[in-house]
Amino acid sequence: MGELGLAFIKLAKFEAEKSLLNAQRTHIADTKWLGIASVKASRLYRDANAQSMKHLVSTFECERTA
Repeated sequence: MGELGLAFIKLAKFEAEKSLLNAQRTHIADTKWLGIASVKASRLYRDANAQSMKHLVSTFECERTA
């Protein structure tokens, strides 16, 4: 999902170089916002997954020592 977000950000940057009309700039802003949101969501998911794994590992280690 992060790679998709980066692709949207790159697309917005490319379109910004070629834009002439205000409507195009609005579309570019929306595309960039979508890309940034996608990257942030990907990072949040990755962090949540890492935290879950960390807690699961510590839980299993406690069970093995008991």
